[in-house]
Formats: sequence, structure tokens, C-alpha cells
Amino acid sequence: MCDEGRAGQRLTGAAMGVQGERIFAAIAERGFPDPWATLGEHLSWESAHAVHLKAAIDQARKDPTPDAHGRVTRLFDRKAANLADAAELLTTVLAEYDQSGMWALLDERAARLDIDDVSERWAGGLVAHPFPIALLSLQFNWRYMKEHGVRAFYEMTGRYVRDLISSNTRWREAFETERATGLLDRVTTVECDLVSEEAPMHCDICKKTITALLYLD
Repeated sequence: MCDEGRAGQRLTGAAMGVQGERIFAAIAERGFPDPWATLGEHLSWESAHAVHLKAAIDQARKDPTPDAHGRVTRLFDRKAANLADAAELLTTVLAEYDQSGMWALLDERAARLDIDDVSERWAGGLVAHPFPIALLSLQFNWRYMKEHGVRAFYEMTGRYVRDLISSNTRWREAFETERATGLLDRVTTVECDLVSEEAPMHCDICKKTITALLYLD
């Protein structure tokens, strides 16, 4: 390769991460904005509730006392309430952004976002596994926004939250059936637990996805 080509490669490499650095500087100064930070917390709690719930179900199977079953019921209630709050938040934001015209601004910024550039900066703190699910989720989200629009992305997110609600209902019904019949349903517990534990990789990641657009200058 000629000297000019190598110099061009160095210049290109040096330019990478510019958008990402500016966005990170804004995050360091201002943090993650609401309502998206709150949405991310709801979906992080979805995973946390599932971890506690599975442990409580395991304990109730070993020691099927009223207290053990009551703890499971309370955890299902908390999990359901948390998801209901997430769904309500999304409905509210969709309406507010419709009124304010915010979607058009976000679509314009999504079009300008350089996914490779921003990914390079995010990768520094996110890639700790051969399959970097958090980074790949970010990239998927940005590509979806570019292709379909930011509002369409959050419509899809709303459907996803409703699916999480359905999964929680299924899990609860399976536990109640198990309690009534004495027949263990380990498969439903495994499936619904995994569905919930995956949620932050999609929807806590959402707050990082949209923050990149909100702070893109």
C-alpha cells in the first residue's frame, strides 16, 4: 500500500468514535434523560423480579407452606405492576411526542447517526464476551430506527412489553396449576424466567439507544 493509503487509513481510524465521544461527554454531564431512564429501570427490574421469583418458586416447591406461596404471589404482583407501569409510560410518551412533533426531530437525528462510529465508543465498556449482546442490541435498535422510524421502534417496544405481560401471566397461571395439582411445571418456569432475564438487553438498552439521538448535535 502506498504512503497516501496508509495515511488515509490512519486518518479514518482517528476520526472514528467522534460522534460517540460527544454523546458520552453529554451523558457524563447530564446523565440519561427521563422518561427513558425510568423505562430502562422498569425493564431492569423485570429481570430482577424474575430472579427473585424463580428463587421463591424453588423454595415453595421444597417447602410448600402458606408463607412460601404468599411470597411467590407477592412477587408476581410486583412483577405485574412494574410491567404495567412500563406499558403506561410508553403509551404516555407516544402521545406526548405525537403532540410535540418530537418524532420528526428524532428521525432526522437517527438518519445522521453513524452506527459504526458510535459503536466503537460504546464497545469500550460493553464488550466482555465473545457474543456482545448489549452492543448488538444497540446496533439493532439504531438500524430499526433508521429503517422504520423512531416512533415505529417504540410501537414495537410497546408490543414487546405486552408480550412480557403475557409471559408473566402464563408463568403465574402455571404456578397456580402446579400448586393445585402437585405436578411440577419446570419448563414454563425456565422459559418465562429466560424471557424476563433478557428484557434489559432490549429495553434497558433502549435508554442508551435514544440517548444517542437526544444528545447528537
